[in-house]
Amino acid sequence: MPIYRTTSVATAIMMMPFSGVVSAASWQSSVQVPSTVEYDSNPLLLTSKEKGVTRTIIAPDYTLVGQFDRDQLRLGLGLHVLRSSDRSVMDDREDPHLSLGWQRETQTGGFGLLAQYDESSTLSGAVQDTGVVTTTDGTQKMTRLSGNWSSAISERSTLANELRYSHATYDVSSLTGFDEYANDFTWTYAFNERTDIISGFAVRRYQPDDSSVATATTSYVPTIGMKYQFSDSLVGAVHVGVNQTDGNGTRRRGEGGASLTYSGARSEATLSADRTTLSNGEGGAAQLDMLRAGWSYLVTETTRVGADAWWQDSKGQNPNTLQTYSVWASRAFSPAWDLRLSLMYKQRRQDGLPDAEATIAGLTLTYRFPDI
Repeated sequence: MPIYRTTSVATAIMMMPFSGVVSAASWQSSVQVPSTVEYDSNPLLLTSKEKGVTRTIIAPDYTLVGQFDRDQLRLGLGLHVLRSSDRSVMDDREDPHLSLGWQRETQTGGFGLLAQYDESSTLSGAVQDTGVVTTTDGTQKMTRLSGNWSSAISERSTLANELRYSHATYDVSSLTGFDEYANDFTWTYAFNERTDIISGFAVRRYQPDDSSVATATTSYVPTIGMKYQFSDSLVGAVHVGVNQTDGNGTRRRGEGGASLTYSGARSEATLSADRTTLSNGEGGAAQLDMLRAGWSYLVTETTRVGADAWWQDSKGQNPNTLQTYSVWASRAFSPAWDLRLSLMYKQRRQDGLPDAEATIAGLTLTYRFPDI
């Protein structure tokens, strides 16, 4: 039954007072166009009779930002165009995404509104990262509306609140659409120059489109966390919480996580562990245990190499373990052009089934138009 994600330290930090530059009316826009060719040995993550495909992806993205004294308007438009070498395995796709936001700065904080719409394949990370298991290249359509408010109540304390509505639909019979209503309340206290104490209380309401498949539930999630600046290069964070869900019976579960982020002159690294729960299309939500690690190194002023690892254990309707390992290298030819080469290994394990494995090799060329 659905249990929802606790408010993370990172989310709380993003909800702190808006501090954009106040100026007369001005506009800025940016466009980037990544073009990718990649080979996936098993895009459906089948356990037998695997078929590979070569994908060509063009994903133009446009952002327009307008600053009017204390008000900021932001428009985002994008399109993910995919062409497949074998449409019986993976069909051609054109997935749009758009966003429209407004943020106003006040003397003590700020408030704003944001609307988003995204379409993505049910084989994409946007869907599979919630614990969903599907071997069908269907479409998830996600609509989100949110409002935020924050205010400094003293020199050290800040209150913030975010109200969200999400609506997801699927064209795959095995997945169920849903509505989610959420409210996150956060209090941040600057204990000293290096330490922030963050506490919060979240309420989530899950409402499935089909009540015969899943039950509507409400969850309550108190959390407390701390962010600590070890040095100019190293930042750590930790948070813990309790998730109580009311619906078809009452369930209580501990959640939490920890992270370390390092940013040096040439090296960057991240390490995080989380226990949380995400709403998904499989009749509710999946309880997730996750580990993530990433590292990159600036070899020269124009060349960077890196490696990433990700492990996820899902305890949803179809329990599974998903893990990926990747290495990559990128080269900037100019401020406008860069090239990236990547190699990834992906594996999914399910009880009673053989392991599903895939290898993905890709080459991405990105062009960024100068700011207008």
